Amino acid sequence: MKRNVLLGITGGIAAYKSAYLVRELRKKNFNVKVIMSPYAKEFVSPMTFETLSGNRVYIGWEEEPLAHIKLARWADIFLIAPCTVNTLSKLACGIADNLLLTTALAHDRPILIAPAANTVMYKNPAVQENIKRLKGMGHIIVEPERGVLACEEVGEGKLADTERLIDWIFYSLEDKPLRGKRVLITCGATREYIDPVRFISNDASGEMGFSLARIARWWGADVKVIAGFTTAKEPPEVELIKTLSVEEMHRAVMDNLGWAQLIIMNAAVSDFVPKETATRKIKKRESLTLELIKGKDILKDLGKRKGNRFLVGFALETDNLIENAKRKLLDKNLDMIVANPTGAIGRGGEYEGVVITKTAEERISARTKMEGARKILKLVCDNISL
Repeated sequence: MKRNVLLGITGGIAAYKSAYLVRELRKKNFNVKVIMSPYAKEFVSPMTFETLSGNRVYIGWEEEPLAHIKLARWADIFLIAPCTVNTLSKLACGIADNLLLTTALAHDRPILIAPAANTVMYKNPAVQENIKRLKGMGHIIVEPERGVLACEEVGEGKLADTERLIDWIFYSLEDKPLRGKRVLITCGATREYIDPVRFISNDASGEMGFSLARIARWWGADVKVIAGFTTAKEPPEVELIKTLSVEEMHRAVMDNLGWAQLIIMNAAVSDFVPKETATRKIKKRESLTLELIKGKDILKDLGKRKGNRFLVGFALETDNLIENAKRKLLDKNLDMIVANPTGAIGRGGEYEGVVITKTAEERISARTKMEGARKILKLVCDNISL
């Protein structure tokens, strides 16, 4: 089902970025309607947004006297991006001197507000007090980013990028079954170096772990991700802890164990590590024998120390998928395990797996890993009692 996004655009130089936002929202199957403040059209032509959204652009009441009521009721999400400090301050004070502001007053749900301004203006105590006031009303402030601003000064004030804005839209649309829960997720591949340039690793991209992190955040959780080497796009708005080796990941996981309530171990961790690592590059030769030893078993160590935490593992198998996964579930004291065939690693596209607990198993299939992550987390939520 298509959801309806009402986009408010105010009169700042960042208004041009909203054109890219409308295009990406349409690609993601959202209906989009745009309200422009009277001054916003001095920066970008309304025709640009009419063309990209496929809908008329609203600026005033000339053609529709009850536009503010109809648009407010139509919207599933109301996002103002960019929001100037002028509009932000008027919102905080309940001022309604144009269609955009009047629609905001008629909208009875939280509004996403993405400020864009010069750093000094944004940090002005009056503006910060108004931001605090808007948060107190239940509205969500999508914090601006740091960078080179239109005035060529460097600082905080850039409009949040398109990916962050869309992520906040999804956050706002989702139910919150994990509200207030602390979720720790590992993902990606570990690397065990043979010499300064060569290493043992695997094809894990981190896509599933990052997808789980996105959805857990959308569902209200506080999320930390401990990542090895990854090639997938990192999720916004979650804490990311980068690691490289099994040893580093083990240390990071144990350091954060006390914080976590739900732990999802999706990382593809090396089972074996070199007994010794050469300090200089190994020169080419006819043959080379490596002696490998067993690396730290992070999942088993967690199973021993988990307490009342809910622990989820992943199993990647070439043979006897269900049997081996069930053995791992018991051996490592897990609450749930997700069994995957080897084709799942590092591969985008369709996803297949089996979610197993001590009392049940359920096969899942999905068109994407994001959809697969959603189904896995739904089953987690059905089983946890944190």
